[in-house]
Amino acid sequence: MLLMEKIALLREAITNHKRVTGLGNLQPREFCPHILGRNKEGGWSVLGWQFGGLSERGLPPEGDWRCFELSNLSQLASHEGQWYRGFYSGRGEQHCVKQIDTAIDAAHSAEIRENFGGCIRQRGLQPPRQRRWPR
Repeated sequence: MLLMEKIALLREAITNHKRVTGLGNLQPREFCPHILGRNKEGGWSVLGWQFGGLSERGLPPEGDWRCFELSNLSQLASHEGQWYRGFYSGRGEQHCVKQIDTAIDAAHSAEIRENFGGCIRQRGLQPPRQRRWPR
């Protein structure tokens, strides 16, 4: 698959909220692409929420963010199916894509989760705990 074919497939997947399968660094990957563009070296990269397949660092059961250089992706295909938004817990900004070409719309972007004392919960779903001060 040529670079321009990969770019076109990922643009279409982002725009139409499609899942993508393929090989990344020769390992099977299944992910929802969120941001496509050029990295700091000028090459093409995609930031996606990987929810299936394998990963060199291991993959948590709920999935995790992965940055893929398009030069390391092969056998890409897009598919209909559940869109995984992923989540953001305030650990910093993404460094995968420096110059954005295509990005997911806000309604399908990452959920914001807050970390309170080691417990992660989605913002807005539960009121913050009241702090109890010693009397």
